[in-house]
Amino acid sequence: MRRDESNVDNEKRGKLLLLAGIVALSIFVYKVSLKESLPIWRVYVDAGIYFVGVFIGLLWSLNFQVKKKSILFITQAALFVVSESLFVDLFFFQKFNRIYEAFILLLLVIAVFFATYFVFLMVNTLNVNLFKPIPLVQVGRTISYLSSIFMLYFFTFSFLASGFPVYLLFPLLLLVYFVIPLLHYMNIEIEGAELFRKSIITGLIMLISLVGIMFSGNSHEIISLVPVVGYYFSVNTVTHEKISSGLVKHIGLYILMLILIISAIFIVNIKG
Repeated sequence: MRRDESNVDNEKRGKLLLLAGIVALSIFVYKVSLKESLPIWRVYVDAGIYFVGVFIGLLWSLNFQVKKKSILFITQAALFVVSESLFVDLFFFQKFNRIYEAFILLLLVIAVFFATYFVFLMVNTLNVNLFKPIPLVQVGRTISYLSSIFMLYFFTFSFLASGFPVYLLFPLLLLVYFVIPLLHYMNIEIEGAELFRKSIITGLIMLISLVGIMFSGNSHEIISLVPVVGYYFSVNTVTHEKISSGLVKHIGLYILMLILIISAIFIVNIKG
């Protein structure tokens, strides 16, 4: 019986490895083979195709042995691939004219492969934990946290680089800044009203920090780091904070955090 379970685990890991390889290789080949730059709408259509493909691929890799909560893990992994696809397409927006550009892309895609594979392993670990508790679940939750950091950076950069009008940019950012922390908090067993309150607080901290610097004239690569830093500090605070009955236990700490973030951004802008 133990041998059978081992075979099943090896089969799943093999499928996950294959799926991660397909994602990375397709990104590289597709980008290098382009003869001209894609329009923005096509970049997002391609990302949507990756989402559907990865979602179905993960169900197949898990042998369709999933529960309702498994859909959240799979969705998070599919969104991670979407963010990678958008970042690669928009970071290398122009077609390649030099060999070294393709070499840089190759290195980036190798990193994409390993990052994608680890996120897929996270899905498998958290999914198995739904059926039987396993010690590796803490590793899966750590990967969930790290992947959420990269997703926030990739999505922020992609939306800014896309040149969306403000009335479209901010709703998209607000949606991402709410959904990604929400998925991570659910992975670490935060539930109910507490889940939504913490997700909203984290999202607002990121959005406020971004608004403070996005008109500073800095590059998208630099600007996109600011909400990630806000996320890092807010998650470390919010995760250990008890929010109940609609009241934040240490509301002053959050106010101080926002004041420090806004003040730091203001000083940086003045010096710039």
